[in-house]
Amino acid sequence: VVPEALRSAFGNAKRLMDRHTPTLEQDALASLIEKGVYERHVRRIRRKNGARRTALLGALSETLGDRVTIAGADAGLHVVIWLNHIPRKREGELLTRANEAGIGLYAISSLYDARSGQPNRVGLVMGYAALDERSIARGVRMMADIIREMETRGPRKRGRVSPAP
Repeated sequence: VVPEALRSAFGNAKRLMDRHTPTLEQDALASLIEKGVYERHVRRIRRKNGARRTALLGALSETLGDRVTIAGADAGLHVVIWLNHIPRKREGELLTRANEAGIGLYAISSLYDARSGQPNRVGLVMGYAALDERSIARGVRMMADIIREMETRGPRKRGRVSPAP
C-alpha cells in the first residue's frame, strides 16, 4: 500500500521499530477476513456494544437525570459524564466511596494538563464494553446512591485522633 517511491524508507523504518512481523497472527486474520468470519464478528460486537451504550445512557438518564451531563456518547466504548452538583475538590471522596462499593470509576481530571486548568466539577470516564446490561444498570444505581448521599450529607468527616491523656 506504500507508494513505490516510499517503500525503501518505510521498510527501513519498519526494521528499526521491530525485527519480527507476527506472520501467524496475520495469516489467521487474513483467513478470518477471507471467510467472512471477521466481518460477522465485528457486526455482532457492534450490536452488543450499541446495546450496552444504550443501557448505560438509559440508566444514567433514569437514575441521575439532570445531575449529570453526558458527553462523547456517539462513538467509542466509553462516555464522559460530568456530575453537575459535585465539585472537583470532592473527586477523591467519590472515587473512594465508589471503590468501597466495588464500582470502578475513572476521573477525567488526570487527562487534563495541569497548566491549562481543571474543570470545576467531577468528570468521569465510564467504559461499558466489558459489562453486560444488567451489570451496567446495577453499577449506575449504586453510583447514583453514592452521588445522592454526597449531595445531601456533604463531605465525609475524617476520624479524629484523641489527644493523649
